[in-house]
Amino acid sequence: MEQNTTTTTTVETTTVETNVRPTFLTVLCILSFIFGGLGILGLIMLIVGMGALSAGAAAVEGAGGTITSTGPSMGLTWAYLVVGFVTALISLYGVVKMWKMEKIGFFLYTGATVVSMIMGVVYSGFGFMTILPLVFVILYGLNLKHLK
Repeated sequence: MEQNTTTTTTVETTTVETNVRPTFLTVLCILSFIFGGLGILGLIMLIVGMGALSAGAAAVEGAGGTITSTGPSMGLTWAYLVVGFVTALISLYGVVKMWKMEKIGFFLYTGATVVSMIMGVVYSGFGFMTILPLVFVILYGLNLKHLK
């Protein structure tokens, strides 16, 4: 005699939810990587240049000469460069965190941008370069719902 047996196998499917980075956020991050990298390189060059200028000024004053400046003081310029460099590094780190879809990156970026904007207004007044970072903060803010 023949016997028929039926076997039933149940396969469980699991859904893995991944946080996919929106294209708009990707474009913003890439632009920020480019501008942030160029900004850091520019600040490094300015810091080296200011070091050479300070050494030259000290040599002139040491030889009995005087230097007259109508711009911001040397101390304010150094403060601007150091704060600019630190805020550029923090904002770039914030962009890396946003690239990884972490919400803390938005807050790091925003904080560094606000400090940088305040220092820019103190040093050179209000201008277009004061508004542009604010636009990026707003655009990143539109993507905040996608970050975890």
